[in-house]
Amino acid sequence: MNSLSRPTIVRRRRAVAHVVLRDLAETGDVTVPPWWEDEIQREFGGLGGFLAELSRQWWTAYAAHLDALLELGAGDPGQAWADVTEQMPHLRAVLDSYADEAALAEAQQRHCDVLRWTTRRDARRAA
Repeated sequence: MNSLSRPTIVRRRRAVAHVVLRDLAETGDVTVPPWWEDEIQREFGGLGGFLAELSRQWWTAYAAHLDALLELGAGDPGQAWADVTEQMPHLRAVLDSYADEAALAEAQQRHCDVLRWTTRRDARRAA
């Protein structure tokens, strides 16, 4: 039995997601066409797993950008969202087209909870 390591699986999944997303961008599609369904099933266990990977990519880029803005003292979550959307427009469009999918709703809730915790401002009184 050939068992792949976790890093190998992660790299392979990222590569497949990248190729599918590039194909979608080239065709202008924002939903997965039938010719990718078998590959997505094999690699991600279905559309939900694929969308979870795209969501992870989006939220990783968003969190990194927001963190950079916070470091600069300009931590506006809305600006970070707009900036990352500009950098990754087709990824955002694909995620938006599947907004009602359960896999994305769960990921968004998790990331929004982290965002609220990260950007929480404690009221501090001057000493």
